[in-house]
This record gives sequence, structure tokens and C-alpha cells, in this order.
Amino acid sequence: MKKLALFSIGILAFALVSAHAQNTIFYTTFNDWTNWDGGGDGATAVTTFDYDGVTVNGIGNPTGGTSLGGSLQLAPAGQNSTGWNVDVYGPGLTAAEIIALDGPDAAPPWSAASGYGPGTMVPQSGTLLMDFTMPDGNTLSTFSTGIWFQDNNMWTVWGASSYVDLGPVTTPNGTAEMYQAIIPYNISGDTNAITFTQIGIWQGGAAPGQYPWYVDNISVVPIVTPPPGQPLFITYDDFEPFTSSGGDLVQADNTWSATGDDTNGLGNTTAPGAIGTAGSLLLYWSSAETGWGDIATGPNEQNNGEFMQAIDPGCDTNSAVSVAAYGNIYMDFSMPDNSGGGNYFQVGIELSYAANGYNGYAPFWPSGTKDLGYQDDNGYEVYQATIPYTINAGNYYGFQPSIFVNSNYQPTNGFHIDNISVSASQAPLFTGVSLNGSSLTLQGTGGLAGGTFTLLETSNLLLPLSQWTVVSSGNVFTGPNWTITITINPASPATFYSIQALP
Repeated sequence: MKKLALFSIGILAFALVSAHAQNTIFYTTFNDWTNWDGGGDGATAVTTFDYDGVTVNGIGNPTGGTSLGGSLQLAPAGQNSTGWNVDVYGPGLTAAEIIALDGPDAAPPWSAASGYGPGTMVPQSGTLLMDFTMPDGNTLSTFSTGIWFQDNNMWTVWGASSYVDLGPVTTPNGTAEMYQAIIPYNISGDTNAITFTQIGIWQGGAAPGQYPWYVDNISVVPIVTPPPGQPLFITYDDFEPFTSSGGDLVQADNTWSATGDDTNGLGNTTAPGAIGTAGSLLLYWSSAETGWGDIATGPNEQNNGEFMQAIDPGCDTNSAVSVAAYGNIYMDFSMPDNSGGGNYFQVGIELSYAANGYNGYAPFWPSGTKDLGYQDDNGYEVYQATIPYTINAGNYYGFQPSIFVNSNYQPTNGFHIDNISVSASQAPLFTGVSLNGSSLTLQGTGGLAGGTFTLLETSNLLLPLSQWTVVSSGNVFTGPNWTITITINPASPATFYSIQALP
């Protein structure tokens, strides 16, 4: 879910200050690029052009160490009949690269020293960055680039979503404009055996050029691990007030717990934080239950100040006034039995309160699920759902959470829900601005610690947000206060800035 902050400073920022140090470098030195192969399209490691001056080899170099600075020289753009080029490819990804791309839950193939073995990829998204010189005869209107990815189960292309102009540079062929490609990527995950992974450079629809162009520095924005959540519902006592919402049997269960924790969560309206009984919520579907709908309703939390501050930080608990907020709700659940038919199941959270019109049919659904690697007492695999959500500013009279499902199952036995927790923050807001020559620093507050944000700009507020220009992406909220610095042209007209934040 995206949250926005808007600010106008009366000047137009047009270039991002490069910040390679905060990102994880895959390839940048001469030795890094010697491991690349241009196939029939031509790609050569060179020292005659080096944009960033970095001499420490990237994590894509299996030997580590240092090297002369350098870059990857590519054949003139548009050299084949279609103008498309997918034949520039790197070496097999190292284990360090796989983990940097796919997160700590990835299981990469074994190291080359011990021989390659099967691994797995988990669902993951992130941002790759690639610095390159614009090929001669081309502009952003004629040229596009990105990264292609493959393993032995799939092949896909991740195209750049935007480009940052880094300014003119001198190459062996004269002056060229340097750009940074912002490349969102998405790994769908694959539990089939993976024995190799690889990335390469993709070029799209270029006009023919006369001279080589250069790539220097492929890096990845670090994947943020969500901060530990505050427990909302975790014990038998927490789940006892839950009621059925559709003829289903819903009951607190003290015979199974995902965590064994007996400390009540903040959602307990009687004794939050007190010692209770370890347990979970057990649900039995009615025989006719399939499709989409509310399955269990939690207690009314309007007067539970600790719960409201956890899910809506900064809200006024005396007047029941909510502030704009966002975050992630985490929920452990056992996958229901589908022996009665069906092959699709999804669990979500619905929040009903005055400021959202008591909308009981606008649930939040998971951005991803993670197999926790164990089973409940019925033998069903346990997963954790990560559910992004937002809170509307206004008032939170009647605040009540419910559990939703979306499936085509016809379960014949009960399944469990347990360990519902939350990580949340107020929506990000700009608080100030400072200018030093052409260096502009924007200050702000709010934003989920560890979450990422994108800075957008426009000089025309009539444009929809989708048409605003991306100035910087993959930035990380590091605490209650944050700053971002960009390079500006003080003579440019008034510009408005917006923050897009994701949990």
C-alpha cells in the first residue's frame, strides 16, 4: 500500500546524487567485467572508461579482492536487424548475489568449491540499479535497457521503470550522457531444484549507433527485513472473544499454539500483556463455505489504547481520532485441508471503523506468504502471511478487526490462525528543507523503519501521480526522522515533491 507526502520548494531537482555506497555492488571493476560474455553482440571488459572509480570487486566476482577500475564496453546499439539485444550475459550468480537478490530465505546452489547442488528461490521483489552511457544516436525516447534473469526453470526480463540523468562523461569516443537505470524486479519463487542462476543486460528497440557504449556498476538496493511486530493476538485468552461471521465454527483452542507464548497480546481487551494460556484460533468451515468473505470477527478495540497505538501510531486515544498510518500485519495460519475439493486459499484482514465508513468488504490481502517449515496438530503446513494495510485519518469509532478468506476450498477439517502481530508507522511527512548551492536536502518524519520510499517530482500538480518523475527510489526509512539529498538547478521553476512509501 502506498502512502504519500507532498511538498513544494519552488525549485526543480533534476539529478540524483549517486549513492553507490549504500547499495550492494554486483559488478563494477575490470576483473568483474572479464567474467561477462557478449556472445555474438560484443561485450568486452575495458579500463579505458571507468565511471565510479571503485576498485573493490563486487560480490558477483567469485574471487573477491581488488582490481583496476573499469567497465563493460558493448557493441554499438541497434546493431542487429531488430534493434533488440539479449545476448550480453554474465557468469552464474554467486551465492552472495542470490541472497542479495532473493533475501535470506533463498537457498542458493552450493559454492563452486564443493560442487553445485540444487537450491530454491522464494518470492521476492526489489530494485536493481545499472549505470550506463547513452548510446550515440539515441535518447530516452528511442532507447531502453534492463536486466534479464534466468535459472534452469525460467527466463524473464526486468525492464527499467525510470532513468536518472547523472550528467555528461568523457568516453574514448567523446562526450556521452551517463544515466542510472532504476530496474524493479520480481522473483516469483520456485521450489523446484535450481542448479544455476544468471543475469544479463537487455537492450530494447535502439536506433543504430556508430560507437560502443558502456555499463559500469550493477548493484541492488538492500532488501529490508521487516522489524519485529508487536503482538496483537497470540494466546487462547486473546482469541476467546472472536466470533463466527458466516455460520462457521470459530473457537479458541488451547491444544495447539504456533509459538507456545502465554503472554497476552495487545488485542486482548481484558488483560493485555498479562499471563494467559498458550493457544490459537481454530476454524471449521460450514459445508457450503467457498468463495470470498468474512469468516471470524475480533473484539471491538475502540477503547483499547495499547492496541490502537500499535496499529495506528500517534492516534488520539482520548478522542478516538485516527491519523494516517500504514504498516504490515503478520498472521500465521495452517493451510486448510482441501480433500473436499479446491486448490486456492488466501487469508486477509479487514478493519472496520468510522473513518473508513465501517467498510466490511474492503479487506487487505497478503503481499506474500512464507512457509514456516512446520505443521499444526492436524498435520497441515503452517505459513505466515504478510499483509500491508493503511489507516484513514478521521475517527476510529467502532474499530474492529476481522479475518477474511478468498478461496475455492471445501475444507473438511479445522485449521488454525495464530500469532497475529503488527509493524506500523504514521504516514511520512515533509518537515523542512535546506539548500546549499545546488544541493537540496529534504527532511521528514514518519515512515516505517526499514521500509523503502521513492521520491517523485512534478512542476504541474494537475498531472496524475503516475506521470510524476521518479527522482530517487529504494531509499530506506532509518528512524523517526529522515533526510534525502538531491542535486537541483536553482534557476528552474517551482516543483512539487511527493514521497511514495511501502512497508
